[in-house]
Amino acid sequence: RIIHVKPSMPLGLDSNFYTKVLPLVIIESVIFAYAFTSDLRTCQVVLGLLGLWWCLAALWVEVKIEHAYPGFEYDNPSDPEMKAYRPFCDFAPWANCSKVLMSPPGRFLRYFGISKQLPVGAEVGLLDKARGLIDVPNPTLGVLFFACHLFYPALLLIPIITPWLPWLFFAACCGVGIMTVWLAYNLAFVLYDFCVVCVSMYVANFALIPMMYGICKEHRLSLSVFAGSFFGAVPGAFLWPFLVLDAVMGVAVLLLYLRGPG
Repeated sequence: RIIHVKPSMPLGLDSNFYTKVLPLVIIESVIFAYAFTSDLRTCQVVLGLLGLWWCLAALWVEVKIEHAYPGFEYDNPSDPEMKAYRPFCDFAPWANCSKVLMSPPGRFLRYFGISKQLPVGAEVGLLDKARGLIDVPNPTLGVLFFACHLFYPALLLIPIITPWLPWLFFAACCGVGIMTVWLAYNLAFVLYDFCVVCVSMYVANFALIPMMYGICKEHRLSLSVFAGSFFGAVPGAFLWPFLVLDAVMGVAVLLLYLRGPG
């Protein structure tokens, strides 16, 4: 009788790494390189597009996990092998994005007591309703954050705050950077895990800080200044397909959420 032993892969990597994660990392590395060697507005647009994609990918994973495993316990999953649904970003014993995304720090507003999970059908006051509305996963906040960078010139139309808008954006980037340090600490030293989705967003978050500081120093305070360069110098052949991809992913995530389990 011949016993076939499945060969173990280096570092415990499985097929998800070689067929999904590795190609994505190679592609995003090229995109990051393009962003970091471009002018400030082009860099902002590219990071916005890429950050949006990763946030939407994270939301897709979170919704799918909640549908497949209602009440998913990140530290004690009922199905450790994730047979009902295994995310593309789970690719090694030490690299499970499902564990990270579904952990308490994955909703930092709830973690710090700012938002609140409301019981189904419970009668609550206006304040609790507001806290319930903002009880969203971190990637949902990331979608808003990166979308604001992507469409930054349009926000210069907002009256009153226009003179301070670049510095407000810079302050927001610094705040997100501080939060990112905290999340990275939890990832490495509390959860002892690696999440390619999270780390990709961390890179974009940190890269936006010096980029936004440079935009502040340019003193471009009106939409007309961006005439002909609303999306920087990003080639249309790259920009429009990426915009469509992000839009399609956003709609897909929303439909998945509204459809519910089953």
